[in-house]
Amino acid sequence: MNTSNDSVQPLYKMPGRLTKATDDCMYRECDGSGMIHVIREDDSEVMMMCRCREYKELLHKIKTARIPDEYLDKRINDFDAKIYQVKKSVEVAQYAKRIATRYVEQYLEMEDMGKGLYFYSNTKGAGKTLLSIAIVNELIIEYKIKSTYISVVNMLNEMKHSFSNNDPKRNFYNLMESFKQAPVLVMDDLGVEKTTDWSEEVLTQILDERMSYKRPTIITSNMPIRLLQKKYPAGRIKSRIEKMTFPVVMPEESVREIISKKENEKIAMMFLNEVD
Repeated sequence: MNTSNDSVQPLYKMPGRLTKATDDCMYRECDGSGMIHVIREDDSEVMMMCRCREYKELLHKIKTARIPDEYLDKRINDFDAKIYQVKKSVEVAQYAKRIATRYVEQYLEMEDMGKGLYFYSNTKGAGKTLLSIAIVNELIIEYKIKSTYISVVNMLNEMKHSFSNNDPKRNFYNLMESFKQAPVLVMDDLGVEKTTDWSEEVLTQILDERMSYKRPTIITSNMPIRLLQKKYPAGRIKSRIEKMTFPVVMPEESVREIISKKENEKIAMMFLNEVD
């Protein structure tokens, strides 16, 4: 008995690979097309998906989520709680990071409940946007979920300008539906926009449908939920956000200023030729 064939053979061997690997594939396993043409041991030909294809699809999901370039590769571990200089801020940031991590880990349960997160801090540059987008990037990578990020100011401006837009894909109705139906929606900087009866009604409609269909929404704001009543006197926005989100306080310290200061110090050293 010939024992050489008793062991399980690989699906294909390098000599049976018809697709030439090039630098267009980050793993150098295909020619950049995302597919590998191979011949099996039984001489049958098959097309196999390359690892780079899944990566490119994930990258496409992240880019189509409208995430700003500076946040495209951000993950929760990129949120450094120890960068804050005040002890209380470090503790608050560590708590927020733990909540973000647990939210991703338990997302399927959160999705069933229709629960999102509400990050709030009165201080600009406290890390709210970074942490909320990092969560979305994790969700896209871990669960392949389509998501949308947008600041509330831009959301309202786009919808206002859509009344004069002749592009049917960017008209008011389609924009409204895209925000209502996004599987995960990040609404950044709620509360900094100018409040009018129209803007409050638009936001209420979006939140109302997302709440009704249990679509998770992640919101950042400069005020706790209890103060939303003053910003939106009709009261419907506050009540919906209370139902839809879990509140997470953020530090009252600007990490943006800290990072900018460190970057400028590094640049100064470069200019002085004192950096390695």
